[in-house]
Amino acid sequence: MPPAGSRRVSLVAVLLALACLGGAGEALARPRPPSLRFKGRLQILSGAGFALPQDGDGGRHFVAYVPVDLELAVQASGPLSVALGGVGYLAPFSVPACGPADSTPPPGARPNALGAFLGLRLDFNNSRDGSWWSPWVALRGGLVGQGGIPDGSPCMERFQLGMYLSPRLGLDLWLGKAAVTFALGYDHLPFAAAISTQVGLTLRLF
Repeated sequence: MPPAGSRRVSLVAVLLALACLGGAGEALARPRPPSLRFKGRLQILSGAGFALPQDGDGGRHFVAYVPVDLELAVQASGPLSVALGGVGYLAPFSVPACGPADSTPPPGARPNALGAFLGLRLDFNNSRDGSWWSPWVALRGGLVGQGGIPDGSPCMERFQLGMYLSPRLGLDLWLGKAAVTFALGYDHLPFAAAISTQVGLTLRLF
């Protein structure tokens, strides 16, 4: 019959082994944190922004801007990210500052715009463990300057600074570290708001 000391040592060894196995089981049972597609990203978009600017005679005509977005974002918490960026609107059209008798628009009659914004975006599938497509919704706001004709001031054109508001619905199609991005949104501008459709590229920075 083994001595009492040996039995105590054996009992302690068995308890330690059970404790180790229990800890390993808890570690295996603990859920693995999700593998995010990005914690920081760079997004570049362009497309067409459809608008109805008002000319000096009070008439409106259907036109299209060429918007260009550049956005840098970092993950804030879970699916929410914070973004800052800049946006430009190239106007390949002229808006006459006077009535129809003035057939030649004055110089600078193109309502080009340039702005800067901050934004919040909610990604519904920012995980490499799920599907390769990820819908998102974003709200951006800031300041924008645009050339145009003030209300009630025909034949007067000026550059005006105003509030920029741009809600967006979009979809990322991820292909490794990059995604093809599609977006649809509304752009509030000082003189002629637009409905924008855009396509571009999103790059995972980290």
